[in-house]
This record gives sequence, structure tokens and C-alpha cells, in this order.
Amino acid sequence: MLAGAAMEFAYLRSPSAVRYTVLTGTCLLLAGNLGNGLALNHTPSHANTWAQCLLVLITTDIYLNSAWQKIRSHQFRSGLHLAQFIHTYAHVKGQLVHLHQFAIPSPVQRHLGNLTAREIRIWRMLSVIVIAVEIALPVGLLLPQSLPYTVAAGVAMHAAFLCLKPVQLVTFSGLVTTSYLRLV
Repeated sequence: MLAGAAMEFAYLRSPSAVRYTVLTGTCLLLAGNLGNGLALNHTPSHANTWAQCLLVLITTDIYLNSAWQKIRSHQFRSGLHLAQFIHTYAHVKGQLVHLHQFAIPSPVQRHLGNLTAREIRIWRMLSVIVIAVEIALPVGLLLPQSLPYTVAAGVAMHAAFLCLKPVQLVTFSGLVTTSYLRLV
């Protein structure tokens, strides 16, 4: 976590990743024993459950705010934002100086890199799926029965995000994915 925080403060200074790093790092440092899931017991404990609660609230807030921003964006919901992004990238990637900032797979560029009605429908469906996953993830992470499936969905979603903007999202996606894998 300290390496991720150092990278964020020294390199990109992405506000959401810096806030997430600082808040989750603080919660984890204060948390003590992270426990074994949701359980109520009346025995004394030295675990700082308030820090654990804050960690859950921070993660929930990030996902729900992200979903809310996407819901409010007609261009994102319509699929047009992602379709235009991939289309533009496919046509100008040879002219980009910092090509390493993107890692869009060639099959995605080839099959979804145009602005046809079919491709925009596919991007619309993917946009709706992303919004639904971001809303469902916080709930799924709290339920032991759905935890493995939720972790798999979250890791897949963050892997896809890394293809769009790996340099900007590597720390945030890395921190979130690591915290998911810690839960399993």
C-alpha cells in the first residue's frame, strides 16, 4: 500500500486514487483484526470494527458515485462515449506519442472500433453492465454467499478499465483488486 501511495503522490496525483489510497490505508492501519465476515457476537474484541466499517463505506461511496456519474451521462449510457473513444484510438494510435497509456486489445479495436449501429448497441449494453456491476458490487462484497462471484466480477471490470486507461487507473484498480483478493 505504501508503494501505491508513493506512486500516486509522486506521479499522477489522480484525486480519486489519492483519496482512496489515503482513506483505505488509514482504515486498514487502524483496523486490527479484519475478522471472518459478517457476524454478531457479544465477546470482547480488540478489533477496530469502526475502521472496517469506514473501509466498507469508502468503497461503497466510490462505486455508487461512479455509477451515479455514469447514469447521469447520456453519452455514457448510450454507449456513444466508449464507441467514440475506441474508434478514435483505432484511427490515431500510430500518431500517439505516449502509446503505453492505453492497452486496448486489437480484437476490440477491429470488431468494435467503428461507429456502426451494431457496435454502438454493444457499447450501450457494456455501459449498462458496468453501471449495474458498480451498483451491485458493494452489496455482493458484504454477502458471504456471493463474495467469490462478486470478486470475480470486480476483478474482470477493473481489468477492462485498465485496458482503457492503464496509466491513470493502475494504482486504483490495483488497490481495489488486491483488497478483493484479500477477502477471498
